[in-house]
Amino acid sequence: MKKSILALALAATTTVTIVGTAVACTTAVYHNGNASVSSRSMDWHGYDEAEVLGTGKGVETKYAATENAVSGVSQYATLKIKSFAQATSSMGSSLVAEAMNDQGLEARILYLGREYTAFPEGSAGTPDVSSLQVPNWAVDNYATVEGVIDAIQNGKVDIIEDEVCNLPGKEGHCTQAPVHYQFADKTGDKAVVEFVRGELKVYRGDNAAQLSNNPELAVHLEFDANGKKSDGSIHPIDRRLRAKEIITDMYVRNVTDSDQAKVAMRAVANSTFAGYEQLDYTLDNPATFPTLWTVHTDRNSGEWVLDRHDTWAAEKYDFTQFDNTISESVSLGIHPAHK
Repeated sequence: MKKSILALALAATTTVTIVGTAVACTTAVYHNGNASVSSRSMDWHGYDEAEVLGTGKGVETKYAATENAVSGVSQYATLKIKSFAQATSSMGSSLVAEAMNDQGLEARILYLGREYTAFPEGSAGTPDVSSLQVPNWAVDNYATVEGVIDAIQNGKVDIIEDEVCNLPGKEGHCTQAPVHYQFADKTGDKAVVEFVRGELKVYRGDNAAQLSNNPELAVHLEFDANGKKSDGSIHPIDRRLRAKEIITDMYVRNVTDSDQAKVAMRAVANSTFAGYEQLDYTLDNPATFPTLWTVHTDRNSGEWVLDRHDTWAAEKYDFTQFDNTISESVSLGIHPAHK
């Protein structure tokens, strides 16, 4: 049986090569003692000015462009990273790729190709959340991973298809959202949510601690179970494995101090970084997928450190930089070239 499952996993990685997609945004979540930290890279074959927004609670928001959309007043102050300003969807321009609220819940969107991703049709009696609005909806309305997952698994919302157009390098092209999600909170709870060919798949605990892109997470976990070790490629499977190896080492060394954990987490960013013109030869037509930015999250202190690939000064953001009680969004930072 194990040999059969591994064969399926190998077949899935072959599919990745055939479809020609190997974007490798990579995340790692760590929680031990006083340390509650994450690292996430944004990899894309284009440009992303990555604007950081601080938003106070009380903002009236609608999370889908349907008559049955979830809507309401945001419950928490948030930090959000808006990516790809020229991209459009049913909800307007740009999309929130990374988000955290003042309770320490973080939510993020990563690429998962359409050969895997398909969202089921929503039901008439259940309110809708656009597939591209999930990070917004999660951090605006929930304090914990448990709350988010309860809403998704128990039919309180429908996550519905949305179309995204004009992504960098894909100008003039539209596609149904190729995405999956990761959530983490101060308690150490974490989850990955995917909709694979219309079927909801939720992963909790250690299985959700690291995430990358194609193939679906179940295949990555099969490689884990069969003892695959990472190599030096920029394929998502290897980048996720390198992140997992570093996180495993941190637990073995019992890193419980927050500052020490932040230093250790730099190794994740360094080991998964592709901020140069390295060709991915797993593709039929080799291309580059550079790391455009990396963000390090401290959930306990509500802090981000954002490191852009083409600037030399890391940027620090937290909830003291804006009024958390005023229901408006403030731009806290954008790429210097776009100020």
